[in-house]
Order: sequence, then C-alpha cells, then structure tokens
Amino acid sequence: MNAPFLPLVFRMLLLALVWMAGAAPHLCRAADFLYSNKFDTVAAEVWLPGDAPVVRGMIVHAANYKLKADDRWAEFGRSLGFGHIALNMDNVRSAGNRGPRLRAAMDKALKECAEQTGRTELLNVPLAGTGHSAGGLVTPTLLATPGRVLTLTIDCGWVSDPKKLKPADKPVPQLFTLGAIPDAFNMLPGIENNFVPARADGWPWALGLQHGCAHDFGNAAVLQTAWMKGVIAARLAADADARLGVPKLREIKLEDGWLGDIDSVSNQWASIAPWKEFKGDKSRAAWFPDRSVAYVWRAWQTKNSPLVLEVASADGSTKLPPWNPKIARDLMLNPGADVHLGVTVAGGMSIKNVQYFDGDTLLGSVSAPPWQFVWRAPRPGAHAIHAIWEDAEGKRGAVNPALVVIRGRSNP
Repeated sequence: MNAPFLPLVFRMLLLALVWMAGAAPHLCRAADFLYSNKFDTVAAEVWLPGDAPVVRGMIVHAANYKLKADDRWAEFGRSLGFGHIALNMDNVRSAGNRGPRLRAAMDKALKECAEQTGRTELLNVPLAGTGHSAGGLVTPTLLATPGRVLTLTIDCGWVSDPKKLKPADKPVPQLFTLGAIPDAFNMLPGIENNFVPARADGWPWALGLQHGCAHDFGNAAVLQTAWMKGVIAARLAADADARLGVPKLREIKLEDGWLGDIDSVSNQWASIAPWKEFKGDKSRAAWFPDRSVAYVWRAWQTKNSPLVLEVASADGSTKLPPWNPKIARDLMLNPGADVHLGVTVAGGMSIKNVQYFDGDTLLGSVSAPPWQFVWRAPRPGAHAIHAIWEDAEGKRGAVNPALVVIRGRSNP
C-alpha cells in the first residue's frame, strides 16, 4: 500500500464512524434487556429499554398478559424511558392471597434485574399499572406502596371501591374503561357504586365508556396510553432519578386539569372543558390531567360516528384494520417515514372540513375530498390520532381514535 493512499483510508473510516453514530443511531444503541423467572406460582417477565440511560419507571401488568419485546407497551415505554413487567399467576381465578403474592414476585424480579444489569434504579422506580378484567389485580399489587404509584388504568368497572381503599391511595389517579353494553360481568353498576362516590369525594378518577363493547378490551389502549402520558408528565419530574431513592411524586391539583361530562357520552360530541370553565357537576365529571387527554376521551367516547379514521404507511403496505369497536385499532410503523391520514364518510354526509389531531395537537386540516393529509415523519412513541369534522350546517363531531405507534428503532 503506498503512502498517499493511507489518508484516504483514514478519512473513509472516519466518515463511516460518523455515519454509524448519526445517520443510523440505532446501530450503536445498547441491546434491550429481557428477563424471566418464576417465584412461588407467579411467572415474572421483564423488558428494559437498552437506550434509556436511567429507567424512569415501570409499566406493570398483573395477570393475563404475555410480555412482548416489540409490542405497543414496549414501544410506548421506550418513548418514556420506562420498562415493562408482566406477572402471571397459575390458576389466578382460584388462587388466594393474590395481591401480596404478585407483589412479592414483582419485587424479587426487579431485584434480580437490578443485580444482573447494574440498574439500581429498578429497586425504586415509580409504577404505572394497567390491565383488563383479572388484570385489575395490578391495583392491590401496586397499592401496597401507593407513594410509588403514578397511576392505574383498568378496563374493569368494580375493581376499585373507594370505601375499601386507604386514605394514602386517594392521590393515585385512576382511569376505568368499560364496555357500554351490559353483560354477565356486571361492570356498569360500578359507575354509580364506585366511580361517582369517589369523584364526589375529590378522587382524581376518570371513566370512559366504549360503545359497541361489552366486557371487551377493544380500543382501550388508545385512551389508556394517552392518560398515562398525561399523568406521568404531571406527577414525575423530568430529572427524577430513582438511583437516588424513591422519587417524590407530585400531588395532583384537580383545578389544573380538565373535566368531561360522563352523561354526555352517548353522542358524537361529549362535553369537555378546563376545570374553571366546566358548566356541569364537577363532583360527577371525569377528571383528566390535561387538555390532550380530554380531547382523546371525547373522540374515544363517540357513538356511531359517521366518519371512520384511516391511517396507512406512505407506501400503503401497512394500515389500520377495518373499524370494529371490539378490536383494537393499532398501527406500528418504523421511524422516519411519512404517514397518510384520511377518513371514510358515510353516504349522504355533507362534510365541510376535517381536522386531524395527535392528542390536542392539530396536525393538519383539509377542506375537500378525498380528505387526505400527510403526516410528515412523526416522532417515535404512542400517538392517539383522531379527527374532528364539521358539516355544511356547522355541526361538529369527533371521529373514534387510533393508536399509532412509531417504533424507537427500525424493525429488522
């Protein structure tokens, strides 16, 4: 090799290193961590994002959820710097002492993960619980230490009874999603028996009814992730570091939030407003941490919308499934690409305008068919995408939302 060629080789090597660190940062990130073990009769699975310098919190499922390293909860967690743990107990419906046993398994699993990874924060991280039906067991599992609980989001109507909870549990914001169709699970009486008394006593709780569903999880993840994001932003400081101990969570001030009229949900434009501007009964209304969650709730509550949201990748290869209230409308896409938004309009509707939103952020507005909008390279994370329409007479309505998850890393 002659001497003049050496500088060229070094320059090429330097350019390659710069490209790897900048243009393709996912190639240089640490690998995600996966763990599983069994304690007593409880199987514990843990996922940690490799690209989080410090794990800020944990999303927790307790019962009936199989952890996956690439599902919506993992990518949602990645966008927040959170890990994910799933607990599953043998014969969960007939087992005894379930809450303490699930909690013991969770604590042991996080301790082992801390030892294996050197992430000492796992011993102190704040916790955000979620679940469907028997997954409501996450409530007693986490409320063993209410000071560490950011929020609970449960698809069940009777899992939390304020008469049976402790005063220390009151600051924990809780969201309940339910199917609007009565069935043998008898969820709907929980509204008047549990939710209304809790709100009358000032508990920071929210309630969402899913039209077209009975005891189905359906599209609940859209509202649950929006709620979690809002509550976490309100309660957990951006610089909180669980390596230094259990972070002090901010207490909720109800007056800083928004409210939704739970008696206006059987239409296409549920009533929402900031606390100070709400005209209804504040003691009965659903409480939200911010305007973004209120916007998503209004869209999620919509009954018999004449418009259906459509979302697809730029090349059309990946798109939302057909509308069905009992089925999740989720879409996972790789980062960096544009996303196409649109609506299908029921026959006979005369639409004047369609606005597309990510939470309460206006993405774009279209005033002519085919009502399509290109969302340019959305950032990684979970996005609650919905639309607001206006007809020729000035009537407005909301379109049921979809959960669009942009991966933090490209899918191999």
